[in-house]
Amino acid sequence: MNKLILLTEILKLLDAIKLSAVKAANQAHETATHSETVARSKYETFGLEASYLAHGQAQRVAECTMDLKAFTELNLCAFNDGKSIGLGALVVIMDEKDDEQFLFIGPGAGGLKFSVTVDIQASPEQVEVMIITPSSPLGCALMGRGLDDIVAINIGDNRKEYEIVAVY
Repeated sequence: MNKLILLTEILKLLDAIKLSAVKAANQAHETATHSETVARSKYETFGLEASYLAHGQAQRVAECTMDLKAFTELNLCAFNDGKSIGLGALVVIMDEKDDEQFLFIGPGAGGLKFSVTVDIQASPEQVEVMIITPSSPLGCALMGRGLDDIVAINIGDNRKEYEIVAVY
């Protein structure tokens, strides 16, 4: 499996998210600094609210920049021949209902989902991949594990078990 295609797709997606965040931050900054937002009494809080929004959007841009940098610097390697799961692994897990999930263990952007065509056993297949981080409950449970291991996580009062069916 060529994970470079996967990484390229992630970088394109993160770049688009950053571009959207920059636009939102610029718009929030313009609103916060516009002459119409100056409070004329102590009860007019639009300007203050706009400045909080601008600050939050600026933080979002910084997070997007950090995610892009982390994925750009990510060293991809193959996780075969008994190598333990780590950062950069594409893991396929199966639950009790035999539903498969494709998970990419990344340095950031946890929860992001995207579709990509992957070559699995010489046949191209369109799959949905979700990025998880080692700090997430499932990511933490997968780190250091290997093919055919069973991992369990607790979600509230429910215990979910997954079998690791493939690692790339």
